[in-house]
Amino acid sequence: MNLEEKNSREIEEFLKSKGAEVVGFASLEGIKNVPKEYPNSILIGIPIEKEALKTIYTDDQSKYVESMKSLALKLNDIVLEGEDYIKENMNYNALAMSRERVAKDFEGLASKIPHKTTGTRSGLGWIGRCALLISPKYGAALRLSTILTDMPIKVGTPIDDSLCDDCTDCQDACPVDAINEVKWDSRKEREEYFDAEKCFEFIKKEMQRTHGKSLCAKCGLACPYTKEYLGIETDRDLIKEIWDVINKYDLKFN
Repeated sequence: MNLEEKNSREIEEFLKSKGAEVVGFASLEGIKNVPKEYPNSILIGIPIEKEALKTIYTDDQSKYVESMKSLALKLNDIVLEGEDYIKENMNYNALAMSRERVAKDFEGLASKIPHKTTGTRSGLGWIGRCALLISPKYGAALRLSTILTDMPIKVGTPIDDSLCDDCTDCQDACPVDAINEVKWDSRKEREEYFDAEKCFEFIKKEMQRTHGKSLCAKCGLACPYTKEYLGIETDRDLIKEIWDVINKYDLKFN
């Protein structure tokens, strides 16, 4: 086992012992404005509770909203503990993209290195038309966070093109037409396939209308891969599609 493999295994075991369900490793080489002292990144993911997701098509998404908040706090704790572990036990530099740091420097930190970018570059998924990370195993149901590091790690194989094929389920579900027919690839800007302003304005109105009990999120639940995770029947042979994707990219999800 070489150094990269050893480091990756050690930090993955630590992060999973703290509650991470998915751990991915990515090189940030070639991404604009990434701090040079952190050439690599570690993605941590936890799936959203199934019963919470199923409330999305109701006017009371309280369970979903609370689940999202709870997972955000849990992920925050995990990445901060991961940062400390890398620094103190593995003797490398690390920077957790914690809620506090992202809030203080949103335009700088969050826009330069979105968690979804780490997800695609680590090979854990691709970006759907809905601008969410799509995992073959969890669909759009993963909550994510990231640790930046200079630690040598065994990085995954990046996914640079959408695997959504001709599926437009998320686009059809969007109540404000924020999603268009353009498919993501790593060379496109988000604005080419997704109107974030339309989406955020609608979410804000929904939050006001329901007194904080609804966020929308209909696009994520409409994804056939999310439905497969939830055990909802679809008209697509998703099991075959999932394993075709896994075998094509030699993906790792556990």
